[in-house]
Amino acid sequence: MTDLLSRHLPILQVVVPLLISPFCVVLGSRNLARILMVSTAVVMFAISAMLLGGVFNGEVYIYHLGGWAAPWGIEYRVDHLTAFVLFTINLIHLLASIFCLGRTDDNIGHAARPVFYTAWLLCIAGLNGMVVTNDAFNVFVFLEISSLAAYMLISCGRDPKAILAAYRYLIVGAVGATFVLLSIGLLYMQTGTLNISDLSRIIAERGADRTIIMALSFFIIGIGIKCAIFPLHDWLPNAYSFAPNSVTVLLSGTATKVALYVMLRFLHDLFGANFSFTEMPLDIVLILCAILGMLLAPIAALRESNLKRMFAWSSVAQISYIVMGIGIGTTAGTAAALLHLFNHSIIKAAIFMAVGIVIARTGTARIKLLGGVAHGHRFACYAMLFGGLGLIGIPGTVGFVSKWVLVTAAVEKGWWWLAIPVLAGSLVSAAYVWRIVETLWTKPTAMEGGSADIARSKYLPAAINLGHMPNTGGAPLHIVEWLPLMVLTGLALWFGLNASFTSDLAIRAAASLINPESMSLSQ
Repeated sequence: MTDLLSRHLPILQVVVPLLISPFCVVLGSRNLARILMVSTAVVMFAISAMLLGGVFNGEVYIYHLGGWAAPWGIEYRVDHLTAFVLFTINLIHLLASIFCLGRTDDNIGHAARPVFYTAWLLCIAGLNGMVVTNDAFNVFVFLEISSLAAYMLISCGRDPKAILAAYRYLIVGAVGATFVLLSIGLLYMQTGTLNISDLSRIIAERGADRTIIMALSFFIIGIGIKCAIFPLHDWLPNAYSFAPNSVTVLLSGTATKVALYVMLRFLHDLFGANFSFTEMPLDIVLILCAILGMLLAPIAALRESNLKRMFAWSSVAQISYIVMGIGIGTTAGTAAALLHLFNHSIIKAAIFMAVGIVIARTGTARIKLLGGVAHGHRFACYAMLFGGLGLIGIPGTVGFVSKWVLVTAAVEKGWWWLAIPVLAGSLVSAAYVWRIVETLWTKPTAMEGGSADIARSKYLPAAINLGHMPNTGGAPLHIVEWLPLMVLTGLALWFGLNASFTSDLAIRAAASLINPESMSLSQ
């Protein structure tokens, strides 16, 4: 029985949310839909943990749909890299699902909740499917499933601009998906197969021609949009800013990370590292985009007046660090990228949870109206501060660990000069994090400041409650709000002080991608 379950673990990561999602609507009960969503998240996290344990004990999971072996049939494959990313996204999914039950998104009507939870599960099913499948066309199919669900989730935001943000994301996302589909079509035209392992073998044997070069170019543009790589990031700030708070938590910790995984998998496993980084100068392109992103995005964040949008811009900057690791191309560089992928997921999910709590209690995301908020919402604000320190890369935080590994990888390759933009980006990040600290802790409250701009604000009733009084700004935190935030903050603290576990996972995952022969010999 155990062996039978173990063989089906890869497909269960996709089938479970796909099968459960319609019942959220069919049952028509908000409470039942909530139970189904959280229960599904628990099951999926348990499956991902089992896969991670099995893979890092030397097992590689291969599942052939319908019993048809690849390349004729669709193959699901879970190796070190796949298991590491699956564990990351399902950890964030579980904590975001619990956080979703709180009061931060009360604007979503009771009648719409079952549909909202259905889209939530469809989104995570698509993300898991992109990770486990070893079929290029299935990557596109699951990309569209997750994207369409994400558009719907974003449109449920309390601000009327959420509809516009979702529509802009839809248009830009459709362009990106079209480029990915064109790339896959060109690959199939040249090779006659869609299995990633088979594609890699054929491309290596035949060599790259103009069609393959065009396919790689289309793929980088398309997946670059999905990753929000600078300067293809335009959709992200609005999507994160106007989405419901729990949706921002989910997407910030999963969506762009899965797209980055797909980029890694295609560049190394499908096109081949030699073609991607030697015959084609993608390493230079990615490094240039990363440098621009880590320098310019924090400046844009510093100029923002909206708290949520400011941290959305910081996501563009942090994604650039991951892209830099991918561009370095070595095992150490890839390990740094994967380590920051995990670290940034927990940091940014925690930050957006804290931001969501503050916004829900005060009624505003405008930074200048949040003076003195930390005195009434200490836990959320301290969690936000700790996450901000991680974005800067202060020693003792997970951000410092992954940035240190990234700089070390660059120095090992002889690209020591990459340490300069990494340091410069961290310094600019310190500026906008200090701005938040100054506002939340040292600025006077709305009542004390007496600003005419604040006096005219529609948020004045909320601002009046932000004085130095206990439980200011609304009801106390519910367990489903502080528990996931506490878990994420605790993980960020633990892995910042003791990074041996996550570093080992990242190194093994990177080695399985860059040098799979050495992994097979070690096992």
